[in-house]
Amino acid sequence: MNTILKRTVSGIVYLILIVGSLFTGSVAFVVLLLCIGTIALYEFYKLADATAASPVIVTGLVAGIVMIATAFLVSSRILDHAWLSSGLFLVLLLFVLTLFMNHQKASRNVALQLLGIVYVSLPLAASTYIIFPKSFQYEYTHRIMLGIFILIWINDTFAYLTGITIGRHRLYEKISPKKSWEGVAGGSLFTMVSAFWMSDLMNALTRKDWLVTAIIVSLFGVFGDLFESVIKREVSAKDSGNLIPGHGGVLDRIDSMLFVVPVVFIYMILNNL
Repeated sequence: MNTILKRTVSGIVYLILIVGSLFTGSVAFVVLLLCIGTIALYEFYKLADATAASPVIVTGLVAGIVMIATAFLVSSRILDHAWLSSGLFLVLLLFVLTLFMNHQKASRNVALQLLGIVYVSLPLAASTYIIFPKSFQYEYTHRIMLGIFILIWINDTFAYLTGITIGRHRLYEKISPKKSWEGVAGGSLFTMVSAFWMSDLMNALTRKDWLVTAIIVSLFGVFGDLFESVIKREVSAKDSGNLIPGHGGVLDRIDSMLFVVPVVFIYMILNNL
């Protein structure tokens, strides 16, 4: 009961932070993204290699922060798109510095840094486009990103409730013993039903777009959770950290989002949204 209470309280706090920052404005949301991204990236590096040298982790964190900050400044039209190449140059420069920090593990450290940035920082950077979409004349809106978060929360919640209630057939027992096909189906069903009304609730995007987003959430949310489970199983870790009571680490909390957001971003680009 104590665990359930901690999980509920920390979940509510997380919800308040996300929703509050989105309603406060773009700067507040991006500041939160930078905090979440830095902590999640640090957890990933420590999880992937607990013996990684501090300088290697620091350079990776700096590269991740630069990527998210640059994406925000470009998406908000504070900087020209040419600055994206400057941000990429700085990231590559940090990788070069890493090569000289530990000659014995140089290639492994660079590969680890790159994976962390692609896995954690790139999806969060893509979020900055979603809050400044073309369909809103590149002006800030909280509606699309909030809708995505709501669908992810609905999918996770009802997948969990359905799984513990009627789950019998394991989805991928070697990687995630608790996940079931029934849970995935239950989460997907409630997500699709919720998406049907999302266009009326958010007044952003069409019903078709929200239904496609729901499909993306249902499918890639599972992939995101399984991907992190693979990493944790390889290093025999239960959670990515212990910062969030009842949930583990920040990376545990956003693993679904990290796979969902890039796909939604690609869908929006392809459909001029």
